[in-house]
Amino acid sequence: MESIKDLYKQPYYLRDLLNEKTCEHKINKIYSSLYTKKEKDKFMILCQEVLNYFNNLKIGVDDLERQKKAIIGYTEEVNYYKDKIEEYLKTNNLLNEEFPGWYFNLPDAVFHEIWGLAGIAQWYYGITEELKNSSTAKIIGDKIFFMVNGKMTLMPQTISSERREQLRRALLSNDFRVRLDNDVPDIEMVTGERIKIFGENVTRKNSDTIIFRKFPVKDYTFEKQIELGTYPHDILKFCQATAKIGYNMVFTGAVRTSKTTQLSTWLNYESNFEEGLIVETRPEVPIEQILSNAPIISLVADTEEKLARIRSSIMRSDADYVIMAEARDAYAYDIGLKSASVGTRRCKLTAHINTPHDFPYEFAKEITRAFGGDIQHEAISVAKAFTMSLHFINYPQHKAKKRLEGIYVFEYNPNTYEIFIHTLCKYSVLDDSWSYNYCITKDMENIGTEQNYEAFKTMCNELKKLEMLYPMSDEYSKPLKPFYSR
Repeated sequence: MESIKDLYKQPYYLRDLLNEKTCEHKINKIYSSLYTKKEKDKFMILCQEVLNYFNNLKIGVDDLERQKKAIIGYTEEVNYYKDKIEEYLKTNNLLNEEFPGWYFNLPDAVFHEIWGLAGIAQWYYGITEELKNSSTAKIIGDKIFFMVNGKMTLMPQTISSERREQLRRALLSNDFRVRLDNDVPDIEMVTGERIKIFGENVTRKNSDTIIFRKFPVKDYTFEKQIELGTYPHDILKFCQATAKIGYNMVFTGAVRTSKTTQLSTWLNYESNFEEGLIVETRPEVPIEQILSNAPIISLVADTEEKLARIRSSIMRSDADYVIMAEARDAYAYDIGLKSASVGTRRCKLTAHINTPHDFPYEFAKEITRAFGGDIQHEAISVAKAFTMSLHFINYPQHKAKKRLEGIYVFEYNPNTYEIFIHTLCKYSVLDDSWSYNYCITKDMENIGTEQNYEAFKTMCNELKKLEMLYPMSDEYSKPLKPFYSR
């Protein structure tokens, strides 16, 4: 049987873990070896020795702050402790000791086991190509899972309840707005990763959960989305022209369908001279990267109470456009609707909605629940305020990949008081392709003529070409009424 040293030093490959024939066997083999041999404790004993060494050092306020920053991922502080650990190991002739194969080296392993991200570090730093493109990692009880090639995969490393508690406290210390006794906090890492915690008070025994999410895509261009297969390969000029016009748009889809990435991509084509205002529950949109020189006010309001307090001030702002990132409640929807209803162009909003055709009424339903009013009137306001909706889904064969499910246009007929939804672009899951329908509403024409007539003509010409090449079937090309107005 392989020794613990062999198992630690011998690298394992994620592609092997994904192989259904070897996955369970290999993981069980690692587990049984790690937890049945006397050598299993050797690495943890070493970690305890290093921890005792640091605990016995005289430290001041600056050292405590440095330790806190190291725990939550500040590069300078992390490197400081790794250097100190390496110095201790070298002094005590311990540099050749065994360490788990999911770490870079022994100082890295000791640091992460004591203060860092423990078994999540491998995912956090993206040490393989698969993990660079992984969007999610989860700790559920003592088990660790990574999203690898679209599948949540159980990893061989585990994490104890004591270490999970330490990790939770360290993560919570990064955000002064989050209370330590919050059972379901949302946190943001220094480098932008999002974290959701479900504490012991809201989970089954020994199943407390920490969910880590990151945004693998850093290139916010239409070309990148086409390269990834999210957009069809021949839609580039259509998207570029549409972005120049500045229709009010919504980005919809289920969780983890890249709505924030798509919002960021379209924002990347806005002018640095336009005044903007963005409202987020967590700072996820990389404004400093895509519009670093633009006069944009960035507001963070993670509760309904905060949104309620800033609601009237947003309405009185002189912003050229308002971005409501991830609208989840009535206050967010109301701010998004009012901002887009006053003649402002280029407004954008993301929302968790699974049925794009019913967006006006789903939107209106949230508002009327909180503020009252008539749902039909609110739905009409939504259809008049927003011109276009882009809906996204996970690619069925590979959840890490995304697809533009469709491009939809809202139209309100004032003569019949009816709302219609037109489908300009439609994705087919069966053959992983898109079809097109040339439909330009009067509202699209008026806004296009007003904002950028040359771009409007280009958009129309491109849509005509796409329809000729990939015509949409009558089933999808005919206008539809949202659910509540049928």
